[in-house]
Amino acid sequence: MEKLLEVKALTKKYQEESIENKVVDNVNLQVGKGEFVMIMGASGSGKTSLLHLLAGIDHFDSGSIQYTQSGQTADFSQMSETEKAVFRRTNIGIVFQQQCLIPDLTVYENIMMPVLLGGNQKAKDSMKDTILNLCGQFGLKEHIQKYPSQLSGGQQQRAAILRAVINRPPLLLCDEPTGSLNSAQSVIVMDLLDELNRNGQTILLVTHDVKVAVRGGRVVYIKDGRVAGELKFTDDGSCPVGHREEELMRFLQKRGW
Repeated sequence: MEKLLEVKALTKKYQEESIENKVVDNVNLQVGKGEFVMIMGASGSGKTSLLHLLAGIDHFDSGSIQYTQSGQTADFSQMSETEKAVFRRTNIGIVFQQQCLIPDLTVYENIMMPVLLGGNQKAKDSMKDTILNLCGQFGLKEHIQKYPSQLSGGQQQRAAILRAVINRPPLLLCDEPTGSLNSAQSVIVMDLLDELNRNGQTILLVTHDVKVAVRGGRVVYIKDGRVAGELKFTDDGSCPVGHREEELMRFLQKRGW
């Protein structure tokens, strides 16, 4: 599998009075193109902090984060904050637990926003049909002129996901995208992410939910800022979901879940 992301000895520290706290501690991680990787761990284990570092939102103290695309490698340790922001705009999509849609913009306008930030009028014009097709494919066609307040939580999250992938970034980072949704809405959102992954989208997703985690191909468990184990599911997804849940629960219980 072709490598997209490689993390080496990544460390992020905070100083609390005289105590040094490593929220991300010597993390090594590789993600291949087309993978769907789940990040799990207890609250406060460093999952979200890791995701923020991978997105270039926060800075790290040591180690490296390298993205490889079309034979070219981008190394965050060698980039300024401005350079990371430019890189993130076209290479990394981000979905948060709270949808963070702009309340005064319609669904269509929210999804279009990353295109507008690029300042390319030609791209804006050509993207219209793409957005309409995506909204039709994922159940938002009747809602494109509505405002976020007129949508359910699940509909808002689907719009947020489409906004994150509209520029076709190589990597999609998701931080608890189903955390504020009920079970039915969670299934719909995960079905959308599954479909994107089947179409080649690489996804790295943080979750506490076992039913969400079994939808991926691999689980990375974080404990006290460190990678405390990885589980690659033994089946290809054709076995009953319960089989994967049992496999994952055994893995988690061994690590004090």
